[in-house]
Amino acid sequence: MRPTVFARIGRHTAKAIIIALLAVPACLSLRALRLPDDPNLTPLPARPHTFGELVELPPKVTAWVSDHFGFRANFIMADNIVRFKLFHEFPTVQVAYGQHGRYFMAAHAKNAGPYQAMTAVCGKGKATDATIPYLNKLFSTFHAAGLDPKLLVVASSPAVYPQDVPRSLVAECSSSDTAAARVLASPELLPEARRSILYPLKEMREIAKNTTLFPKTWFHWAGDGLDQVARLSLTAFWQTPLDQPPLKVYKHIGDSDLGHMIIGIKLTSELIEPNFEASGIKPCFGPDCYPEMDGVGRVLGDISRFHNPNAPKRRLLILSDSFGQKASQWYARYYGEVEHFCTSHTAKLTPQQVEAMKAYIYRNRADTDILLLYHDGGAMYDVLRLGTEPILPGAPAAKP
Repeated sequence: MRPTVFARIGRHTAKAIIIALLAVPACLSLRALRLPDDPNLTPLPARPHTFGELVELPPKVTAWVSDHFGFRANFIMADNIVRFKLFHEFPTVQVAYGQHGRYFMAAHAKNAGPYQAMTAVCGKGKATDATIPYLNKLFSTFHAAGLDPKLLVVASSPAVYPQDVPRSLVAECSSSDTAAARVLASPELLPEARRSILYPLKEMREIAKNTTLFPKTWFHWAGDGLDQVARLSLTAFWQTPLDQPPLKVYKHIGDSDLGHMIIGIKLTSELIEPNFEASGIKPCFGPDCYPEMDGVGRVLGDISRFHNPNAPKRRLLILSDSFGQKASQWYARYYGEVEHFCTSHTAKLTPQQVEAMKAYIYRNRADTDILLLYHDGGAMYDVLRLGTEPILPGAPAAKP
């Protein structure tokens, strides 16, 4: 008899503990009723006034509770950590674990299909219909303005490290028949554009065997291999002297640029970066680097400039997507002045700021080389077009 009583007490006690554990975060969630609405979370539904609204209410309330349940972030973090530690799973389609310890940006949006960002730059990728017409327009416009830019299309990590992608994608990403390669081979691309574009997929695969091009946990490129790509592009485009002394470098452990997508999981890699002070280079990063253009730096954000008194007194202008931030540092080995502008936010510039930027960046033309630097995903899928179209140069002023 007594064991039965104790068993009942134990069962009821367990129920009470479970209810209490759930009640604490449930009660905490009521605090959300007194807080301002968070646009990223499901809002509390309005009080129903019709039978139809009443029927629709339960799933709306469930969605609100799911987003405001107490300790929600802690539970999500714990789930993320357990899934990652045990199965190398991620709670988002945007990050994928490949092979040999390498991670990939798998999709550019949470609602994208599996491996969208990887297949786009591998064998099955297909450039947008606007890509070739815009490349033709881009170079024709620059040439009409008396400028001769070059475009470096950087191969992304899935194409550079096909042996490291998930097994189901190895064959596809090992192919050299990519969207960028097909654009360059297209008869619709004007010869003057084709001559000005470099897509060094084969060369980057070789460089990656001995140096770092992409840290194992990164989407963007970074490492001493960038210097070799810089030398490759300078030889192909301008026959720039390459006898400058190598940059001094330093190594450190840096947080992954993918880490912000996964709460609770810390991804790091060893980074190899230039040591500017030891190399005699004066760097500047951020909005305050260009007081010559009032307000432009605040809009663009990702900008930088480098002064190397020991390099040839020539200027390199780099217009880029986010891949230009690390690359521009290595070009400082070969130019007295390097000026880098990420064009991701040029559409936000006012007309006055656009004119000020164009007047500044296209100055001193005789002593300036212009490099457009975009990764294959950016160059083939409208990032290049949307970023550079607002700042295309106008025709040169007529001489008096």
